[in-house]
Amino acid sequence: MEPGIGTDSPAFLASDSDGANLNNALLVARMSASDADRESDAPVKKQRRVRTGCFTCRDRHLKCDEALGQCQNCRKSGRICRRGVRLNFVDTQVVAPPTYLQPPATSRVTFRDDSRTIASEYVGGFERYPSPEQEPPMEISGQTAGASESAAIPLFKSSRPAADRHLSFKDPTEVSLMQVFVEKIAPWMDVLDDMKHFTRILPLHALEEPMLYAGFAACAGSASDEGIRLYNIAVQMLSESLSDPLRDSNLCAATAMVIEVAETLVFGPVNSAQRPRVEKTARPMIRESQWSTHSQGLGKACSWTSIVMELLDCLISHRNLAWDPDTWSIDMNFPQAQPSITGNEETWAQRIVYICAKVTDFWTASLHSGQKPSVNEVSQRLQQWSIYNGWCERWKTLVPRSMLPLGELQSWQAGYHTVFPQIWLLGRCATFAQLFYHITRILLIKADPVPSEHTPEQQALQYHAHQVCGIVSSEKNPGIPIFSTQLLSVAAECLVDRDAQEEALQILDKVTHDTGLKTQQTKDKLAEAWGWAPYHPHQSAPDASMTLNPTDTGHSFTSAEAQHGTTDPSLGFGDAMANPYLDPHFTSFHEL
Repeated sequence: MEPGIGTDSPAFLASDSDGANLNNALLVARMSASDADRESDAPVKKQRRVRTGCFTCRDRHLKCDEALGQCQNCRKSGRICRRGVRLNFVDTQVVAPPTYLQPPATSRVTFRDDSRTIASEYVGGFERYPSPEQEPPMEISGQTAGASESAAIPLFKSSRPAADRHLSFKDPTEVSLMQVFVEKIAPWMDVLDDMKHFTRILPLHALEEPMLYAGFAACAGSASDEGIRLYNIAVQMLSESLSDPLRDSNLCAATAMVIEVAETLVFGPVNSAQRPRVEKTARPMIRESQWSTHSQGLGKACSWTSIVMELLDCLISHRNLAWDPDTWSIDMNFPQAQPSITGNEETWAQRIVYICAKVTDFWTASLHSGQKPSVNEVSQRLQQWSIYNGWCERWKTLVPRSMLPLGELQSWQAGYHTVFPQIWLLGRCATFAQLFYHITRILLIKADPVPSEHTPEQQALQYHAHQVCGIVSSEKNPGIPIFSTQLLSVAAECLVDRDAQEEALQILDKVTHDTGLKTQQTKDKLAEAWGWAPYHPHQSAPDASMTLNPTDTGHSFTSAEAQHGTTDPSLGFGDAMANPYLDPHFTSFHEL
């Protein structure tokens, strides 16, 4: 607007049409400004923020297309597409594998991380956070963490420094007893332990731990008078250790486990099963040490040994297991690939022990059911029975070839008088697994909810019973058959042929002749199950060592025949009876 010209001047009011146009333009401008203000008041739709993009795009402040494998931005720029779950740490990039920091030799601190286990329980979490057991162990200088645990961390508090590493047994008696344990007993205790603690590791600690050595000596002494004396010494030493509030729980648990095995060898398998094993010393001590089948090293070895000993007792005494098999974390998802030639023998042996334990509880429940089950109960039991039977079928189909018989001769091919097949298995683990497999089959036939009197089922029962007897009589591995006599007694109860029954008793006679293991009560129990009069050796066939395989399969562990010895009155048990851990464990020999 020019100076000196007002709104009422003739120049500004030149024409009505021009004023109207100007007023309309001003009105439109004001309306546009008002509309813009209203639009600014409305919420603006924000761009969607990527929550699951890769770390590379986040660091570059770029929008990630979230493509799996490698996003488009990283593919174009040639960068590494880093993914994962960021926990707001300073550095989340891991190029090299994690480094294991070995704790000091005197460290007793352990760590337990349950975060992955908890995360895997959420929906979809199992795929994103697989359980630690499914991952390969972390490598440490070419070895696995589990394999070097015993070498890196002392097993017991009193482990001496490296200056005493040249200790050795000097006494001939000590050397002889340790040789018997290491070469003949410990390999059977290590059948489920890939690290072989009782064979390779614990004997070295026996040089420094008198109580542990006493347990080994009690096992090696077997059923002789000397064995009972050594057993009493080991019990007294363990009793004194348990009364100490500063005791080494690991040492006490390992020693108690060895003494329980010695109890079976000294007093016989039937006597050791007269009381529930859950009340005995090893199980409470294992719990005190917080050991389980999830543990590594010695804890896992002792836990599995305790499980096997309890399972043997339950098979004889017809009761349920106190250690719930569902807490053992056995992976029953059998591999889909073709069976391997060898490998993971201990894992497959653990699987058959788990199956046998489940079937034992199932069979025991059927024995104790007093009233006739309803149709619904029979249907449920038949469904459960089918699951266990399917497990057995898959185990037999997928087990490594090294755990199956390498040779099997029928009775007429053996070259000497026998009614049982002669079965050749490679190694103790294969022998152990095959025995439990056939025992499980026998229990499944007995526990069938819809039993059949047809010939095929009875033939199957006789077949598996003959297989067990054949494996026990053919076993060539030197050593005391810690578990074979119990399994033989379970299978021999099913024998119906008189010749087979007599030969089963001859096998037990040979076990007593070769090892000194007491089997008289086992033979009396079998004779009662068959409807015989009480069995006495002089009424049987000639010496079993002459009628069975003439090849000597073992050596005598004692200089005298197995006798019931007298206990040393100087080794009193007054303090032991007051100890809750020892009630009612190491007192069963008073009742013999």
